[in-house]
Amino acid sequence: MTESGFRSAEDLPEEVSGHLGNLLLALADNKRLLGLRYSDWILGAPSVEAGIACSAMAQDEWGHARILYALLRDFGHDPSALEHERGADEYHSSELLDRDVASWEEFLALNFLWDTALSVQFEMLVESRYEPIHYKVRKLLEEERFHFDHGQGWTSRLLSAEGGRTALTEAFGAAWNACLCWFGAGDDPLVSTLAHHGIVRGDARGARARWLERVGPLAAETGLARAADAGASDAGWVSAREPAWEGYRARRRRTAGGGPDEDSLARVRGDRNRTLLLD
Repeated sequence: MTESGFRSAEDLPEEVSGHLGNLLLALADNKRLLGLRYSDWILGAPSVEAGIACSAMAQDEWGHARILYALLRDFGHDPSALEHERGADEYHSSELLDRDVASWEEFLALNFLWDTALSVQFEMLVESRYEPIHYKVRKLLEEERFHFDHGQGWTSRLLSAEGGRTALTEAFGAAWNACLCWFGAGDDPLVSTLAHHGIVRGDARGARARWLERVGPLAAETGLARAADAGASDAGWVSAREPAWEGYRARRRRTAGGGPDEDSLARVRGDRNRTLLLD
């Protein structure tokens, strides 16, 4: 393998093209659904400032999704069809995003844990040999810094509030395994193929470790993460739970079947405004 770059999707080996297209679709779908979940809390957030932040984060995620869908044109997809015409079982989005978020604590599980997991995956593309993605990923990650700060700040705030730790432990615990599995198993052909060809920099284990470094200090307060033992091979923070792979669907990057519920699907596709859609 040489370290020269791939200037277009046509330059990619066939197996690499298929896996990269699948990864970009998963990232795009998760961004689109996450933006919807952020938008749901614009008026329901616990403060006016938090509501404004939800609006800004929703717009960021929708913008990121559109950029990614546009990139998928080079992989044989119709971006308009991806955004507006697919059924629930065609979405490559996490089960965490399938339905409305019921509480602020569940919202923070998405904001602090899931959004950060997506950002870690993007970080692995910053120095990708697939050149068309370089600038887009760097700009995207600049906008994502605020999302992490928001999730971290509110998580810390609730951990110190009465009843907050218990509520966050439940919400974070429900989302934890999906986050661990998002990066893929060690033998996942998507992960190993893209890493071998320098499309992503690092393997699934390294990505999980990077994510845990980011969320571990606060997640430790819920019992989900802990500092590595002195002299352990895994430095820094580690998960208190091993990933549970039963039912994991590698192609769709989720640990459950199905997809967005009927109302979410109609909203994310823009069904109610279909007559207003423009090319």
